[in-house]
Amino acid sequence: MVPPDEQRVGSGPPWVSVGFTLSQLGLETARQFGRITGQFDIEPRHFAVMSAVRLAPDQSQQGIGDGLGIPASTMVTIVDQLEDKGLIERRHLTSDRRTRALHLTAKGESLHDAALEAAKAQEARICAELEPHEREQLLELLGKVRASLGVDATRLPDPAGG
Repeated sequence: MVPPDEQRVGSGPPWVSVGFTLSQLGLETARQFGRITGQFDIEPRHFAVMSAVRLAPDQSQQGIGDGLGIPASTMVTIVDQLEDKGLIERRHLTSDRRTRALHLTAKGESLHDAALEAAKAQEARICAELEPHEREQLLELLGKVRASLGVDATRLPDPAGG
């Protein structure tokens, strides 16, 4: 009788393993998403920060960075870049003048909306061969894999990189 752990681990070539397949798909989807965000003159990490700000306006730069798992020094750089592009602004909180909250500018909201539509189109391409219930099942199974690896669902795949 084969032990359960050995039953779960494939003995075939690497391209039939879960790890290899996830790596392969992750790299390709990241490349494609980088091209999509590049059309808007932003990087994937810029999009992630803008999305987090959109979901939680009036939150501090540190709070957004912590939520995404972005180191503070990298977060400063990202916010500086977004501010230079006129997409985001720092405002003092009325409750604590020492803390600056992040907000999308009108230009930032417009760009984010357009980039989000492009991201949704990519998601549709990725899932084109799946039925809606299969997409949900895939997300559920990938969530289990993520949990077994101890990965926080809100963390960026490469929080310090592009």
